Amino acid sequence: MKRLWLYFPENDLALAAGTACYTAPPAAWALHMAGEALPLWMASPGDRILCSGLNARWLAETCSRFNIIDVDVYDHRSAGLTASPWGWSEASRRMLADGGYPEAQLPGVDALARLRNLSHRRTAAALAERLQPELPFRIAPAAVEAADISGVEDFLKTNGAVIAKSPWSSSGRGLVRSRNMPREAFLQQTAGIIRRQGSVMLEREYDKVLDFAMLFEADGVGGVSYRGLSLFDTSARGAYTSNVVASQDAIRARISAIAGEERLAAVQTALEQVLPRVLDGYAGPLGVDMLLTRDGLLDATVELNLRYTMGFVALALAERVAPGVEATLSVVARPDGPAAGAVTDGCGRVVSGSLDLTPPHPAFAFRLSV
Repeated sequence: MKRLWLYFPENDLALAAGTACYTAPPAAWALHMAGEALPLWMASPGDRILCSGLNARWLAETCSRFNIIDVDVYDHRSAGLTASPWGWSEASRRMLADGGYPEAQLPGVDALARLRNLSHRRTAAALAERLQPELPFRIAPAAVEAADISGVEDFLKTNGAVIAKSPWSSSGRGLVRSRNMPREAFLQQTAGIIRRQGSVMLEREYDKVLDFAMLFEADGVGGVSYRGLSLFDTSARGAYTSNVVASQDAIRARISAIAGEERLAAVQTALEQVLPRVLDGYAGPLGVDMLLTRDGLLDATVELNLRYTMGFVALALAERVAPGVEATLSVVARPDGPAAGAVTDGCGRVVSGSLDLTPPHPAFAFRLSV
């Protein structure tokens, strides 16, 4: 299957807006523009990338050095391509259509409305409720949805530090932490989320020691295939900062050393059984974010991302580093300059140094570092 890739990191924000005529805020649009070439590292021969244009010299040199074959900018004529945006929304559909992809081959409004509803954070809560009976150990309880401020107040009474999450948001946005502000300010901000998005999702805030995710691909007819593990870091506010890029064996060993191999294997098996029951016909990539607390509790459904994540990029990049090498994939805000440069072996795999994965941009750099 040949793909037409579209890097669309603002997709969760577009889902919140619920309109095709969505305009991303400046920072999100800068991230979009800086990362337009990022799908190059996940692409297969014959794939194309929808973008505003890439530096032809940079693209040719990168493809030659790293043995990337027959991947190019979309020429509006290539036939037989399957649309593959970072995530689906009315806004990403419109960008594909405006870019020349045949509109008749894109999902319809009703299908996108179902996907928007499925992308609501209540789906992650439903996943947690179905997952727990399948496991021989306790996991963190499902998030609670509150449609009014009294529900928020009730949750605060019976829990300590609380995180309130907007139903649609991403990468640390839309999160309000009760421990960071006076109670009245917390209630005021959660009331704003309810007013804008209809409800708010409430969880206890845990003292975490590890962030990771399991990555899958759904076929839309009840099949879910496990793709791998993603080990990543976030900022104090919950925003994504970096991924570990290494072999799956190495990543699994690091996670299981803390989470326990038996628990890790049990969660993977249970998710393969339970995910088809909650996906409602969704076809495409998905990631289930998890965390482990300092006292050993596993939160197995922190997020359910029905889209590509940086974990999928890291998974693809693992094939681009030399055996035994561990690297870091990071998003660098306002980079001082280009990466220092990477040393590669005879097969074009990175051995040491650092590499910018996209052409230079003043706002963001997507960097692989050893």
